[in-house]
This record gives sequence, structure tokens and C-alpha cells, in this order.
Amino acid sequence: MALPSLSQNISIEKNRVKTIILNGDTLVQMHYEDARVLLEDVLHYEYADSLLAVYKGRDSLNTKTVTLQKEAITKLSLKNQNYEDIIKNFDSIIANKDEELKINEEIIKQQKKEIRKQKFLKIIGFAGSVILPILTLLALT
Repeated sequence: MALPSLSQNISIEKNRVKTIILNGDTLVQMHYEDARVLLEDVLHYEYADSLLAVYKGRDSLNTKTVTLQKEAITKLSLKNQNYEDIIKNFDSIIANKDEELKINEEIIKQQKKEIRKQKFLKIIGFAGSVILPILTLLALT
């Protein structure tokens, strides 16, 4: 790449660059060294301009990729949030089941007590229905 000082100071001598206009066409005459500096700059900028188009294309592709990745991240975070909600719901279901089991155990204990009481009353009733008539017959005789 040519230094800016070189490209600005190409015409040291008087009349190193001549411009001729013929029928609307422009002809520029200069020394080989000056033309070489200018052509190197043109070649460099032509190469840079061709790379610029490629970089713009890659930049648009990278922008699209970043946009797609952001959308994917958003969807995954929503999915993660949904899974967390599902886990919370399952935890509350488990807590409800535990409460139901405790309530059922209490009901079973109460019913066992009631069944024992009813069995005791049944035994006393049967015993009384057998013993009471015998005692009455013995008392009458």
C-alpha cells in the first residue's frame, strides 16, 4: 500500500502530468513511476471493494444466523419455563396426594375404632341374648 505522502507528492517536477482532451475523451500522460503508484492504489481499492461485497454477504448471513439463534434461545427458554411450571404442578400434585394419604389413614383409624366398638357391642348383645333368657328361666323356676 502506498503511503499518503507518496501519493500526494507525485508531481515533484513541473508538468509531470499532462492532460489532453480529444473529442470528449480524456488522455492523461505521466511518468511510469507515478502511474505505477496510482495503479497500485487502484488495484488495492479494487481488491478491497471486491472483499467488501463478500463481507457484506457474510455479514448478512451472520446477522440471519444470530437472529435464528436468538429465536431458538427464546423458544428454549420458554420450553424451560414450561418444564419448570410442569415440575411445580407435579410437586403440588404430590403434596395433595400426601395430604390425601394422611386423611385416609385418619379415616381408617377412626373406622377401626368404630369396628372394634361394634364388635364389642355385638358380642355383648349375643351374650346378653343367650344369658338373659337362661337367667330368666332360672329365676322363674
